[in-house]
Amino acid sequence: MGNTKIRVAVLGLHNHYHIYPMARYIAQGTVPELEWAGVFDERTAQAEAFASTYGLTRAYPTREALFDDPDVDAVLVMSDTGAHERDVIDCAARGKHILLDKPISITTDQAERMVKAADEAGVVLMMAYLIRYLPPYIKARQLIEAGVIGKPLTMKISIRCPLSFITDSPDTAEPGWYVDPKRGGYGGFNDHGIHYTDIMRYLLGSEPVRVFGQVANLKHQELEVDDYGVCVVTMDEGQIVTVESTWHAPGWYAPMTSQEECLIVGTEGEIHIHYQKSPQMEVSGKGIEGRDYYDWQGDDRYEICYKDCLADFADVVRGRKPVAVGGADGLKALRVIEGAYRSSATGQVVDLTQ
Repeated sequence: MGNTKIRVAVLGLHNHYHIYPMARYIAQGTVPELEWAGVFDERTAQAEAFASTYGLTRAYPTREALFDDPDVDAVLVMSDTGAHERDVIDCAARGKHILLDKPISITTDQAERMVKAADEAGVVLMMAYLIRYLPPYIKARQLIEAGVIGKPLTMKISIRCPLSFITDSPDTAEPGWYVDPKRGGYGGFNDHGIHYTDIMRYLLGSEPVRVFGQVANLKHQELEVDDYGVCVVTMDEGQIVTVESTWHAPGWYAPMTSQEECLIVGTEGEIHIHYQKSPQMEVSGKGIEGRDYYDWQGDDRYEICYKDCLADFADVVRGRKPVAVGGADGLKALRVIEGAYRSSATGQVVDLTQ
């Protein structure tokens, strides 16, 4: 690539929540090292509309046409979860670097094969775990590392999201692949829970060793997948983490009013994040009288995570920094989720170290 731009293609528009705002930043030139190549989605009309809107040079007629394009340096894999293993292994075989949407795959066996394929091919496999790029979570990690709340003891993170917000594409009201066990794997607990089993490692700097979980269809019994789940994770430094994710919130909730919050409690204080509200974060601890409050506005409030994730990917591809959240991290996050579903099915605590 030398000093030329990194040419990126899009494989799948199935997670439109992430790829459309990412595309906006690339189209605006906000991530100057990235340049569009093309897009493939089996829904040809949607792919063509996406290409036209965001300035892609072409909509590929087939997956193979994307992989055969010698001008493609990297691929943003935003396909449904059931396609991730095939997509990543094909990218690796063609020497294409990969930015992969969450979760890494449906099973940990698939994830292990994907990580191995990328490692053997010498290509970047980076996960688009966007919460790591949200300013409140970045600030929270800095405060924890500075010892402001002392030793972290417990953490809980949760979201209440309506099923009506989960759609197959921007122009439909149907959940589509998200509720198909073969394409999505799991349901409402995995949807955001997979973000949370990653962010707990990011914030606490420790690793999960045991999990006890419960998933259910509390509101939408018609689904083949769950609409609710909660688990308790024990970390290797003794912290206890509660993760909750749902699709059973009232239907009038909108994305930025759904109740998502994170609370980290330490020996000397606590950090409370609720980025839909203002202030977005409040902190108590060493050197603080009462509480400190933090708030972010404009794109910095949320949208910046898409831009900064892409910029980080460009830095990794260029070799300027090691990957901060790679395939191995995706595998670790999925291992907790998979363990929680297994725990729910058996009623037993699952050992994550075996």
